[in-house]
Amino acid sequence: MSVLLCEGEDNSPDVRLLHAILEGTGVTIEPWGGKEGLPSLIRRRRRQNPGICGLIDGDFPRDPGAWMPAAAPRPAAWATPKGVQLGWAWRRKEVENYLLDPDVLARALRWDAAAKNRYVAQLEGVFDALGHATAARIALTCCAPRRNRIDTHVRLDATKEELAEELRAKADEYAEHAHLDKNALVDAFERHLPDCLHGGRFRAHALEVFAGKNIFAKIQGTAGFDPVLKNQPELVERVLDALARDAEPHSWHSEWSALRANVVAWTPAADTGNAGT
Repeated sequence: MSVLLCEGEDNSPDVRLLHAILEGTGVTIEPWGGKEGLPSLIRRRRRQNPGICGLIDGDFPRDPGAWMPAAAPRPAAWATPKGVQLGWAWRRKEVENYLLDPDVLARALRWDAAAKNRYVAQLEGVFDALGHATAARIALTCCAPRRNRIDTHVRLDATKEELAEELRAKADEYAEHAHLDKNALVDAFERHLPDCLHGGRFRAHALEVFAGKNIFAKIQGTAGFDPVLKNQPELVERVLDALARDAEPHSWHSEWSALRANVVAWTPAADTGNAGT
């Protein structure tokens, strides 16, 4: 039997979305919290059940220079450094990115074309407002040591100068535990900022690269949005309820359909190594 280990907790939006997408497949979904330890867990459990696989959040690009938009809306393969596939990673930063998708919301909330177009136009303003903060978070992600996590949260309303100072402060604080080059961090922020502003490649794919939780936060603080969009718990509940009532919820998004097909067809590669990554 196939078992999909995923991030999130019982009844979290991540897990409820997966239950909807994989309804009727016979796949068991087991939440594991964060991704730490998940690769080792998958490989240990695969010794008894080769049907074990995993799904993790997309996160910010670790190598922004090599990042490319997805050629097709399907989850990325997730593998160990030695090439053993563990499962898949969402293409988008996190589950909120999917729950804020205009097509998904239009279907869940039964919007007409005018309501959907109004939301799309309002989102553009939100993306513009998040460009500086997103560049700072990407810089923190790509500069952090591989084996030492770092908090990438920054003030969403900070100016470019304030964010640069915040990055320097984070580097000084982090240096108490591990090395984080302050100059390299600020340089990465400056280098990737144009990518996150209007006309940049990350900005052009903001629903894939920008953080869904940040988008939600900006919507809540921006005038003009429909009140239901400003109440995150209510909005998430309405979308998930609509998905649960639909006969084919995976059809709402191409990546969901692709994930369903991948999990159902899962055949693990040979893995004779130890349980490390």
